[in-house]
Amino acid sequence: MRVRFEKFERKYNFQLPDSYKLLIAEMGDGYVIGNCEFYSASDFIDNNLRAGGAMEVGLFPFGGLGNGDCFCFLKYGENPEEYYIVLWLNETYNYVILNSTFDNFLYNCMIQEYKALLYPDEYMAEGSKDEYEECIDKINSVSSLFDFNLEEVEMAKNESDLNSLILNRDPSAVQLLCQEGRKMLASENEEGVKYLKRAMCFSPDYTAHYYILSKYLMKVDAKEAVKLLYKSALTPVAASGYSYWEEDDIGVPENVLDEIFSTLSLNREMLPKQYRESLYMSFIMEQRPYDSDFRFVFAKKLFDDGEYLQSIKEFNNVLILTEDYKLKIKVLDMLIPIYEKVGLVWASAICRKDIKYIKGLKA
Repeated sequence: MRVRFEKFERKYNFQLPDSYKLLIAEMGDGYVIGNCEFYSASDFIDNNLRAGGAMEVGLFPFGGLGNGDCFCFLKYGENPEEYYIVLWLNETYNYVILNSTFDNFLYNCMIQEYKALLYPDEYMAEGSKDEYEECIDKINSVSSLFDFNLEEVEMAKNESDLNSLILNRDPSAVQLLCQEGRKMLASENEEGVKYLKRAMCFSPDYTAHYYILSKYLMKVDAKEAVKLLYKSALTPVAASGYSYWEEDDIGVPENVLDEIFSTLSLNREMLPKQYRESLYMSFIMEQRPYDSDFRFVFAKKLFDDGEYLQSIKEFNNVLILTEDYKLKIKVLDMLIPIYEKVGLVWASAICRKDIKYIKGLKA
């Protein structure tokens, strides 16, 4: 059956990567590599398997771990290349930015398969001959289809070597940059600063890199550290970088904004004047980062002031934070005209779809 990718692309103004289309065409539905099981292409195209009201509007799930966590495209701009590959966590509603392109995500998945060969006790159920053969077959198939350099992978002797290969291929693998940068700074290696700043350039609306670097700088340049914390306070709640998976753990606590808001309140006078006197600083001083009702009032204030893009971000924060279905539907209804006002008609279609999903849960 021919998959009509163009139907999805027109509806959501998102040009799917050619590598995704090729994988589906060659490997078919339900293909598994690394820890990703790809969803049925027809479900992805026709149903857009979102957890409505729990996912930010730009998330499009294409695969999963089997426990409810989803691998997604995260559309953050209007150009075809403006997306991340993220892992969305169903228990916390936040996501981890893994790779900058789908090709690089597949390379990452191939590396995960190779890790199973290096560490069978950790990654294989039984370490049987069949498991080894299946793992090798997946590595060979994907490397051949996408022309990955398998020879350099086979030369890797440990997990550190494999992580270096991922970063060499994908210099904007954000979570891995944060992980490696944090390790370097812990051993007083200043190269870690470059890693974290690279992550900032690629994903300025992510909490983790600001937080990690600010912790390091607090001892040597407190003013710069507090400025970074201010930037981190403005990032979406879902974009913290926290993960309950050990391989993606970068030392970011689940409720990291509690610590960030507290530190900023105690060190407000160290901030530049435009930060100290901002509307966001007034919000920060209230010390209620995870209060959905308080966020809702703040979002409406931003909207009334004509700060439409900022209000969109805050209304999305409310969706992530509240468990009140009525409030979720109210927020989505409010977001529809705002998205249309700023020209993001595809996003208003997502809101309508999410409303139907939430009402279905209540039925």
